[in-house]
Amino acid sequence: MNMKNNMNKKNLKINKILDDVKKTIRPDIKVINDADVIVKKINELLKKYKIPAECVKGGSIAKETFLKNDYDIDLFVRFIPSYKNQDISTILEKILKELCDKLKVSLERIHGSRDYFQFHLLKEKKVVIFEIIPVILIHAQNYQDAQNITDLSPEHVTWVKKYTSKNPRLVDDIRLAKQFCKANKVYGAESYINGFSGHILDILIIHYESFVNLLNAFSQYDKDSLNKPIIIDTEKNLANPLTQLNKSKITPLIIIDPIQKERNSAAALNKERLLMFIDAAKSFLSKPDKKFFIIKNFDIETEIKNSLKEMKLKEKDINIVRIDIDTLDGSKDVVGTKVLKTYETIIEQLSLNDFRVIKSDWNFVFSDRRAEAYLFVDKKITKEITQEGPPTKTTTDYKKFVDKHVSLGHEIIFKNNRVYAMVPRKFLDPKSFIDDLAKKDFISRRIKGLFVR
Repeated sequence: MNMKNNMNKKNLKINKILDDVKKTIRPDIKVINDADVIVKKINELLKKYKIPAECVKGGSIAKETFLKNDYDIDLFVRFIPSYKNQDISTILEKILKELCDKLKVSLERIHGSRDYFQFHLLKEKKVVIFEIIPVILIHAQNYQDAQNITDLSPEHVTWVKKYTSKNPRLVDDIRLAKQFCKANKVYGAESYINGFSGHILDILIIHYESFVNLLNAFSQYDKDSLNKPIIIDTEKNLANPLTQLNKSKITPLIIIDPIQKERNSAAALNKERLLMFIDAAKSFLSKPDKKFFIIKNFDIETEIKNSLKEMKLKEKDINIVRIDIDTLDGSKDVVGTKVLKTYETIIEQLSLNDFRVIKSDWNFVFSDRRAEAYLFVDKKITKEITQEGPPTKTTTDYKKFVDKHVSLGHEIIFKNNRVYAMVPRKFLDPKSFIDDLAKKDFISRRIKGLFVR
């Protein structure tokens, strides 16, 4: 009886927390009005130049599942199918340049599988980011005709609204899922994050019919059970996804796209982010708290302080390296991926040169064109590298090796009929090593600048 009472109390606490969070993340619907104004202006220009296309709202704005203070607005310009072999990005650019001239804002063309556009508007002291994506008008029943994955994005909106119009409560639950994933650092489909996309969360909430049901379902999994993929097929599009999907699309979480049945919508989600989500779900259900929905800005000094405390380390006992990175221009996904590769390469090169990285983390702020990272590096490192030489029986090579290292003043040692030289390390300090590494082409070509402190 006590166990049942405790469960009831916990469920009441969870419901209270979720109700409170829902109120704090519900957006100002004025943002939709801002979108409608721009949609109308673009459609007027399309009509003026007799371009057979229509601008429509897309993404979370169209679904009304966006979060409070989320000022990113996706608009799609749908060209009739006969334009499929034309450069619709360049056609749209002419229209948008005229619009941006009237609005007195700059237009940015972003290169991708199909170029799209972005401009910023200041609304009530808030910067609203508009992304305008040219697509070909393809309906769900003809999904095979899509040339680009974005062509079917408006159809995903239609699919979501089919369910949310019947059950409006799902809108709040989709917002809860987004907020939860953002707060627990598992949100974002970009390749440098490999987390949950908004599209994935739409499908999951619709499939499980509530946020709590989603958490309960995923809390049943762990690292070992993920050896067998989790399969979600809400529309029952495939009889056996494991055999019908391309092998490259078999991932720990398989979500059969409701529009494109051959597509795993969760293909970009990696196992690490999925496990982080599962752990967060278990933790929240075990000890419900609003903190699971609080999105914390990355502050490097706070992160360092918390990590030292968590790992029971003292600053004097380790090398703490702070790295500031200025990024190149480009799309968020491409730039972020280059920063991630830079971060990973630094850690890899440190390890190859016997620097032991105990802990590290990084953060990327696309709007500021910058990233930062910190590393805890073990202070213990030998002053010399043991460089292996040839076997002693290879007279010529052996003599050359010994003569070279003796002339450089290196100590020579012998072990198991092989000669070795004790070569002084060029770098004993990880900061100096990273400074030198930043000059290498495989680092410098990916970023604008790197500064170690």
